[in-house]
Amino acid sequence: MIDSLRPECIRIGSSAAGKNELLKEISQLACTSAVLNNIEASEIEEALVKREELSSTGLGSGVAIPHCSFDSLEDFTVGLIILKDGIDFDSLDGEDAKLIFFIVGSSQNRNKHIKILSSISKIMKDKDLYNKLIGASDAAEAAGLLKREEVETIQVKPFEKCQFTLHIQDEEIFSDVLEIMSGEVEGDVSVLDSSTAGSYLHKLPLFSTFWNDSASSFSKVIIAVIDKRLMNDTIRRINLIRPARQGGILISVSDLLYFDGSIDF
Repeated sequence: MIDSLRPECIRIGSSAAGKNELLKEISQLACTSAVLNNIEASEIEEALVKREELSSTGLGSGVAIPHCSFDSLEDFTVGLIILKDGIDFDSLDGEDAKLIFFIVGSSQNRNKHIKILSSISKIMKDKDLYNKLIGASDAAEAAGLLKREEVETIQVKPFEKCQFTLHIQDEEIFSDVLEIMSGEVEGDVSVLDSSTAGSYLHKLPLFSTFWNDSASSFSKVIIAVIDKRLMNDTIRRINLIRPARQGGILISVSDLLYFDGSIDF
């Protein structure tokens, strides 16, 4: 789940009596990573303390993410200390931190830093995983929980359904098209009110002389999901009622990789 997680930097429990002592312990634990073999624990501690002076990294919901970066590093080290009873980390919600993730990485790679922070933040929303981590008996179990891809297998049946998107500017054919689409689905159709691009362009100085808001403003979008076997026949029926000039309606059809649920008429 978390990129750059170092199993050797995971620990259950701590003897630290407060936040500063815990930061010192984190610094020493971080140095067990080979990535940080050129960084002293004292340097990491100093950097972590300076970061905390800016604002607490205790995000709340029992999670804290102390972190720092160095120009001399190219990679990241992510570790975790699990405290079943928690510790005061000056969290935003006043709640003691029980999962203290720490990040020591490259100051040159902000994108990866953000990616790691995002991965950790998901744990705050996953109460089941959070509780499992709190209850982990050892570091190996905690590492396994974090690295396991707990992604529900979704049975995708491609090409059984397709999605029609119809942009209609011809009011005369709208009702007929809607009737065709509604007859092929069981509620999986919706109508969106829309506006023509001209209704916006006339407000722009560059285009104001070409468009005005007195032009026809009828514009609707029909979105419908239907059985793909009915696609060709549906297109044929729409083409029978569309104007000979071929204007006023734009039809697009796309395959669906995933389809679930329904909406009411």
